[in-house]
Amino acid sequence: MSTAAPRQRPARSAPGPLIRTVRSWRALGREQRITAVAALALWITMFLPWYSESPTGLKAKNETVVTSTLTAWGAFSWVEAAVLLVSIGVLAMLFARGEGRAFHLPGGDGFVVMVAGGWTTLLIIYRMFDKNSQKAAQFVVTTGNEWGIFFALFAAIWLTWTGVSMRRIHRAEPALAADPSVHLSGRPRTGQERRAEATAVATATPEPRRRRDDEPQLEHRGVTREDAEQLSFELPDDRYDD
Repeated sequence: MSTAAPRQRPARSAPGPLIRTVRSWRALGREQRITAVAALALWITMFLPWYSESPTGLKAKNETVVTSTLTAWGAFSWVEAAVLLVSIGVLAMLFARGEGRAFHLPGGDGFVVMVAGGWTTLLIIYRMFDKNSQKAAQFVVTTGNEWGIFFALFAAIWLTWTGVSMRRIHRAEPALAADPSVHLSGRPRTGQERRAEATAVATATPEPRRRRDDEPQLEHRGVTREDAEQLSFELPDDRYDD
């Protein structure tokens, strides 16, 4: 007669990126969410028209002037790369904070966001005044600014302001014991765990102590005359005989 094997509970699958993002967003504070929106807005502005290119100084007559617009991706340089790095870096940092990751940044999260936003603001201003003219066979291509770069400047200033707000509130960094990526054996116990252990020790039933009345008592009595008379001292051999 064969018995059926007990059914095992299926292992839990890891949550997907969307679920992790939603959970991280819910765990963030109000100022952290505003910072995330500002960083996301800065990234979105890179798809807007930043620059315009128009030919000037035409030598031939009856030529049509065509003005083209370029996004940040169309005229990608080290400035646009820095803007992309700042926006993605701030979003990644806030995502990790929402998941409870414990890591320390110099000066705190708010200070890092403030410096990154201010640096991006200066780079965008520099890029707005950095006009490059390219000479072609019959004309010169002049580069100008489009409305998208002004939105990027506003997003960078907004990101800087959110960093100042985060630094003013000064939210504490997640503790190492609350970091889910740290193994339990490698992280210190939380206050709740220590309190639970102390409660268990306090409520444990101590082993009852043995009373002196329960210990076996040895009978002590003195040596009587009768006991002394019953003692015999016999010599083991005849060496001591006279």
